[in-house]
Amino acid sequence: MIRRLVCVLVISAVPHAALASTPATAELARESAVFLAVFQQQIREHLDATERARGTVLCIAIDPGGAPQSPGRQFMARLASEPSIRLAAECDARPKGAVEAMTLRPAIIVTAGPIQWRAPDEAWVTVSYFRSARVSALRRYRVVQEQDSWVSLGPILLDGPA
Repeated sequence: MIRRLVCVLVISAVPHAALASTPATAELARESAVFLAVFQQQIREHLDATERARGTVLCIAIDPGGAPQSPGRQFMARLASEPSIRLAAECDARPKGAVEAMTLRPAIIVTAGPIQWRAPDEAWVTVSYFRSARVSALRRYRVVQEQDSWVSLGPILLDGPA
């Protein structure tokens, strides 16, 4: 118990600026940037003019490996310029079609993750989407770092020998 208390005191005594540069914090920032790139690409892929005219919303979740969860407020703030984004917890996956729970607007539920690191500047991210029981998919997307940002290049197409 004393050891735990000492650890808490030591951690809380570390200045905020020092926390920002820890390896764990840097890794979380890198993962967040990769997920952001994936969701920005999914917005472009799923919310065309027709879907926007229908009022379709894109409900997002992150799966770090094991259980999908809705992103936190800080992550959602990075997508604030897109009015059609919702937390996955705000939507229902129904056999006839996903809907936003409160409004019953049509929805697409997109879950990104887990991340498979291929190199320090390249990740493959598993992405699933659900529109209805008949229209859903599971794909892997390639995300790379270009200068100071991460970009999703699209789905990875693996082809076997002829």
